[in-house]
Amino acid sequence: MAQPVSAPALEALLEQLLRPVRLASSVRVQCAAAGDYAAGDVMSSIVTDTLGRATYVPNLALDKGGLATIVSIRARCSIAAVANNLRLHFFKQAPLVAEVEMDDNAAFSLTTAAGRDNHVGSILLSAFVSRGGVGATSDNTDLLQAFVCDPNDAGLWMVVVTEQIEANEAANMTYDLDFYCR
Repeated sequence: MAQPVSAPALEALLEQLLRPVRLASSVRVQCAAAGDYAAGDVMSSIVTDTLGRATYVPNLALDKGGLATIVSIRARCSIAAVANNLRLHFFKQAPLVAEVEMDDNAAFSLTTAAGRDNHVGSILLSAFVSRGGVGATSDNTDLLQAFVCDPNDAGLWMVVVTEQIEANEAANMTYDLDFYCR
């Protein structure tokens, strides 16, 4: 049987759902693209073993320790020929290289229990579509993904992983990501 919801809890939920959508953050991920990406490979600016790093995405929640409710992501790639899907993995704190694989062209993995505990979830973006000479885009407008931020932060850390083989990459290609939140 369903449990009754308190009036304050219901009010808090409705307040979150009725907030206007805002452009919360825009970030750029540059890819070393040292070779073709296999499905599940990290896309990062650093190839050197154990030097890969996550991308910080600020201001997703309105308050430190708050709920980051992502409702839309617009992604643009500097290369028109890419057609992959990206999976964005989110973390409460900056992941450590000993806990999470973050090197370009390496298979993504959460290598320790601490890395898995820091991981708050992921979002799979739709496939990129070529826009001719201006690159490729992936528009994701029907999201409703909520992640709890670290008590001392209103942002999340992100590792980008490709879901399919990508052979149309180019060295130093970029992904620009706009995050719309409530």
